[in-house]
Amino acid sequence: MHNVIFLLHSTHTRTRIQIRRGTYLLLEKCKTVCYRNLFKRVSLVTRRAQLPLGQVATSFKWLGMSIDLDEVECILANLIYRGYVRGYISHSKRILVLSKKDPFPKSAVVVK
Repeated sequence: MHNVIFLLHSTHTRTRIQIRRGTYLLLEKCKTVCYRNLFKRVSLVTRRAQLPLGQVATSFKWLGMSIDLDEVECILANLIYRGYVRGYISHSKRILVLSKKDPFPKSAVVVK
């Protein structure tokens, strides 16, 4: 999980070099996959189909990234839109409700 911190740090500090080399967009895609994997690991640890966003925010804080619930919800909404996560967000309850059938499809990561 420390790779997420390294990835974010390297994309922020070396943006110009990465754009020149043509690797910036690849690293942005990797960041999305890292976020997906973080959500997947939190769901595996909790063993629940309904995942409170507060638990995910706590895991981000454990990684050393201060992130609030609105940012977690925004990241998650993008993951759902892109097909990396299957489920929906209950905005009023601040809960992610995961699909019972393949909530984190591998094909979304490989194909897209």
